[in-house]
Amino acid sequence: MRKIVNQEFIGFKVSGDESVSLIRAVIACDTAEDIPEYNALEGYELDIGSVAWDISNGEIYALNSEHEWVKQ
Repeated sequence: MRKIVNQEFIGFKVSGDESVSLIRAVIACDTAEDIPEYNALEGYELDIGSVAWDISNGEIYALNSEHEWVKQ
């Protein structure tokens, strides 16, 4: 399970006829397997600098410019 605990609106990203809100988010997750891909949240795309917290062990991950979660 995961929950966005904080988000900052960056802007809109338009691709063809579709647009999504680009956000920088802090996400709490039960385990690292619950960390979403950058484009997995419907209507949103996570921006570089988004942070995910694995509650099970306290590890922190940050989203880089290649859309990869990097353990901090």
